[in-house]
Amino acid sequence: GDWNRACKELSDAGFNMIIPNMLWGGLAHYPSDVLPRSTTYEKYGDQIDQCLKAARQHGLEVHVWKVNHNLSTAPEAFVKKMRDAGRTQVSVTGEPSDWLNPAHPENFQLEVDSMLEVVRKYPVDGIHFDYIRYPNDRHDYSDYSRQKFEADTGIKVQNWPADCYNGTLKSQYRDWRAAQITRLVETVQREARKIRPGIKISAAVFREYPECREWVAQDWPLWAKNGYLDFICPMDYTDNDTQFRIWIEDQQKHLAGTIPVYPGIGAISSRTTLSSDRILGQVDMTRKLNAGGFTVFSLNPQTISDIIPDFKLSAGKVKAVPPHRLKK
Repeated sequence: GDWNRACKELSDAGFNMIIPNMLWGGLAHYPSDVLPRSTTYEKYGDQIDQCLKAARQHGLEVHVWKVNHNLSTAPEAFVKKMRDAGRTQVSVTGEPSDWLNPAHPENFQLEVDSMLEVVRKYPVDGIHFDYIRYPNDRHDYSDYSRQKFEADTGIKVQNWPADCYNGTLKSQYRDWRAAQITRLVETVQREARKIRPGIKISAAVFREYPECREWVAQDWPLWAKNGYLDFICPMDYTDNDTQFRIWIEDQQKHLAGTIPVYPGIGAISSRTTLSSDRILGQVDMTRKLNAGGFTVFSLNPQTISDIIPDFKLSAGKVKAVPPHRLKK
């Protein structure tokens, strides 16, 4: 992509930050010493460096987006290495999954090290968690997770995985899963703030709480309450404006003013494709509800050509200051 053109277009349309996807569970678009380097990096060079230079020129903040745990973009050899080492997840019915197991200490360290490497090497404004969760409620039921759960809790599981999936230990196991994810968020934010004071920490999260804690172990109200995050971007992707409003009001209720919420609008997502007038309508809704801001998913040639021109004429005429910038 052309970072300079993209950042200029965004800035001209009133946007004040960009959240570029630069790393995954097993891939990096920059010269990482921690993760395998992508063909994008090999062919086009350091994407974080190029993005930062362009963003600075056009007055945009850069919050580097990490897809945690997910190995779907990782080189085959790396995935095989993780599987062979017993570091990937297994479903409740025994199917292998190309996701790193958050409970495995080497995976925990890899996730921490990869995010902190970005914070150390680049003057980023923030780091952004995504896929900071389990795939669904059917994971993880690997042998490793059984051992770790038993060691952490002192509970001996008689009937694995049934007792933990839907039996007598269901609630303890779900609490334990949530603790694995929360531990990663807590550690990264604590260490990142030491390395780069003033850095902002954020996350893309599932819309509905407490369902998301039960289903994917994502306890974002706790992260907000404990000060781990500076703002949150719920993936409120829908073409139903009433549903959009209901979700935001519910999220604001759970956050109780702890941090700003920047609802995610699904311009082009797996769920929705919205025209620019529908997107602008949802932007207006976030303003009426006094949300801290909004995020639009996702930036690509189509959204730049179809949506950005209309932002210049309406929602983006006056450039706003994001609330997280005012928080010291």
